[in-house]
Amino acid sequence: MPTAEETVDLKETFATEDLPIGRIIELRRLVHTSIERRGELERVSEAFPEIAKRLSSENKAETRRATLLWTLGRVEDAVPVLEKARASKEKSYLLGVSYLDIGRPQDALAQLKEAYEADPADGFLGVALAEAYVKTGLVEEAQKLLDRIAKKEPENADVHYVRGIMADLQGFRDQAIEAYEAAMEREPGHPRSLFRLAYMYDLLGDDHRALELYEQLRKIRPLHVNTMINLGVIYEDRGEFEKAADCFRSVLDYFPNHARARLYFEDAQSSMSMYYDEDAARRQAKLLQLLTQPIGEVQFSQRVRNGLTNLGVNTIGDLVAKTEDDLLEVPNFGKTSLREVRDFLASKGLSLATSKEAAARMAAGAAGGPVPVGGVPPADVESKTLADFEWSGRIRKVLESLDLKTVGDLLKKSETELMEHRNLGITSIKEIRRKLGTLGVAMRAE
Repeated sequence: MPTAEETVDLKETFATEDLPIGRIIELRRLVHTSIERRGELERVSEAFPEIAKRLSSENKAETRRATLLWTLGRVEDAVPVLEKARASKEKSYLLGVSYLDIGRPQDALAQLKEAYEADPADGFLGVALAEAYVKTGLVEEAQKLLDRIAKKEPENADVHYVRGIMADLQGFRDQAIEAYEAAMEREPGHPRSLFRLAYMYDLLGDDHRALELYEQLRKIRPLHVNTMINLGVIYEDRGEFEKAADCFRSVLDYFPNHARARLYFEDAQSSMSMYYDEDAARRQAKLLQLLTQPIGEVQFSQRVRNGLTNLGVNTIGDLVAKTEDDLLEVPNFGKTSLREVRDFLASKGLSLATSKEAAARMAAGAAGGPVPVGGVPPADVESKTLADFEWSGRIRKVLESLDLKTVGDLLKKSETELMEHRNLGITSIKEIRRKLGTLGVAMRAE
């Protein structure tokens, strides 16, 4: 006999006028535990105009369309739709948790406050708000809210998970592990707690334990993108490039346009048949090839594409020679479009210029010194503390062992010198390149 979940009509459910937050979360889990269910929801998405006609207003229809996108896991597509929608509990909750997912906790806090104030009795809203409090440094507020929720829902696994996050960010590692394990006692295999535990062991350099937990997460749906990327990076560091490529490919199967997974996948494939033998000239040639790539070949949104055309930007080289102010002066080119451009450039180790002079120095570098690759002059970044960056445990240990404390210290080393350290492989070098690329600099190859 089929269960109630197996017989749910997704089209009818999304056409329902009032869809509780808890039900939305259940639907997301449901559609990601079955390829057939996910395919069915994709078809519902394509036929959404029919559903929109059955909802009470255009705003309700747009919010529900974003809910459907979020349920599919297409968070970045859902965000701009939600940002345009008028206030409602559904909109505020989904936009808030989406902001948390994409690393914008301050924006998440404002939305989740609105959602919680609309229904303080909803535990899902309360826990999400508590997480936003934690990630914006409002620990006392988070603790009070979690205590209130725990009194009503003592078996709520998410309460323990957020307590784990709170301890984790404060540096109380043992308390964090205890909280994550408490969450998993109440909900076996609690995905977010599993991920945080795996990530902690990864940072500590305990690859064996991290692999064990990441592999558990690998079987859980919806697919946890960061799990697969972190797992792939570990496999790549171990020289198991086929397994690494498989991890990155699994992300691309769900999210074909995921830039980071695409970049890592291509790196892993290249590593199957190539040794690390790049020198400064070859890296410079690769950079120049990237800079001459036509903008038309980049998968930007239509709004961004139109704005760049109006600005006379034809190649990536033209783009990195522009400043943020240049882009924002273009009609209809706002902060969302600017963020899309910045994220793309960061994925390539590039950035927009901060001045015209910086842009002119982009591809040049003094012999034996840091090579500028974006618009930020080296003098502006050399004093930055390396501890402020989120490194993998392997890289952090190497930096500490070499007594490298600032970006300037790191830039005094060449990639070849770092590669001589037995715990640092090509994947770690690529991670360092990407971090430095976001600052506009790169190390010497030799």
